[in-house]
Amino acid sequence: GQGTGQLTAGSSATQWAINSVFFRVNYDYQGKYLLEVVGRNDGTSRFPKGDRYGFFPSGSLGWRISQEEFWEPLRGWWNSMKIRASYGRLGNQVVSSNFPYLLSYGLNSNYGYLINGSTVTAVTAPGLVSASLTWEKVNQIDIGFDAGWLNNRLVAEFDWFSRKTTDVLTTGTALPAVLGTSVPQANAASIRTNGWELGLTWNDRVSSIGLNYHARLSLSDNWATVTKFDNPSPDINLSYLYAGKKIGEIWGFRSNGLFQSQEEIDDHASQAYIYGGKWQVGDMKYEDLDGSGAIDDGDWTLKNPGDNVVIGNSTPRYMFGLTLGADWKGFDFEMFWQGVGKRDIWGGDVGDFWAFPNQWQTPLDSSTDYWREDNTGAYFPKLYLTQNGRNRQTSDRYLLNGAYARLKNIVLGYTLPKSILSKAGISNLRVFVQGENLLTISSMKKYGDPETVNKMTYPIQKKYSVGVNLSF
Repeated sequence: GQGTGQLTAGSSATQWAINSVFFRVNYDYQGKYLLEVVGRNDGTSRFPKGDRYGFFPSGSLGWRISQEEFWEPLRGWWNSMKIRASYGRLGNQVVSSNFPYLLSYGLNSNYGYLINGSTVTAVTAPGLVSASLTWEKVNQIDIGFDAGWLNNRLVAEFDWFSRKTTDVLTTGTALPAVLGTSVPQANAASIRTNGWELGLTWNDRVSSIGLNYHARLSLSDNWATVTKFDNPSPDINLSYLYAGKKIGEIWGFRSNGLFQSQEEIDDHASQAYIYGGKWQVGDMKYEDLDGSGAIDDGDWTLKNPGDNVVIGNSTPRYMFGLTLGADWKGFDFEMFWQGVGKRDIWGGDVGDFWAFPNQWQTPLDSSTDYWREDNTGAYFPKLYLTQNGRNRQTSDRYLLNGAYARLKNIVLGYTLPKSILSKAGISNLRVFVQGENLLTISSMKKYGDPETVNKMTYPIQKKYSVGVNLSF
């Protein structure tokens, strides 16, 4: 701020505080019956007096069934079995500012009007604040088991959970625009998340050849739904939460491909709401789902979404990781895969998706398959110097499959025998080669990175390295 013109200086100071009291009790009887109880009382300065404190209890129970006498006949092959259940409540006090419950005036030290020949300082009316703000409460139930078979060569862990978040801090009940200010944040919603996690591990040895090997698979899934919002009206804006909304859902138009003739354009529903100019051959053709004779957003409400429907969901589903490894006579090998089994991604959210998004950016090869007279079966619509958004409305035509599998890491090493190293006074010497991000299996990788799902400011790096571990 001191580059040109009047020199300015500024400062600010703020604070917030939290205090807590908690206790924990553990009980273990003969290694078979396990109990833990935790209670905590938290207070924060970010909420008004009377709403600052919340009590958040949790507890868990475990039963090692395999320690019971009746399990004895199974121990030869089913070595361990534990079932467990837990319940917990936690609070969230992260809100938009440190004092969201206080009205604050706006201050403009250079108001855009002259009074008596000079600018004046103006004070503007404050917005609205909620009459009551308090903790978000996250309640979770978890039921699971741990098991081991074949002398614990095969080990499994499984959890099913249900998490309900109540008093969600979000934009409150929609109010008429005549109000003249934005809707304040409030404890206005509840969200339920269900999911499960599975882990399988195998460790074994082939004694006849001295080979040790192992494998580990982890797989999980979860999905969230809004169960309550303080405005139950069907006139609720689609950008808000609403009861029944699946978190991550993508609203958009259905597409019938690209216009291939002027006749198609003339016979099609009007698309003037999207673009008021002349639609041409090679442009997008959107479906008239509500039969109104025009493609539009309606009121962009649950009651009247126009021709918009839920076309996908951006929530990652069926996330997995796979580790495979072995060692034999000094050689060791391990590789790790990770990925997502199901996910929808709107192409417009991937920075390198569109060809020539602006005058500064060079398109990827994959983005140059656009409609031309010699390429009427193109994936992308006709190019324009100015797009005007006509062909880039959210639609199912450019909904990408975000599922992927990536070889994150692979390493091969060799440790020299100690009989050789001891003569040189070396306790350990291992050489290895390693690779990262060597392979990605994905249908969308030509447009962007399916793992980060953003503009690739730098290409996905494949890394190779050679190293030595040496100790004396």
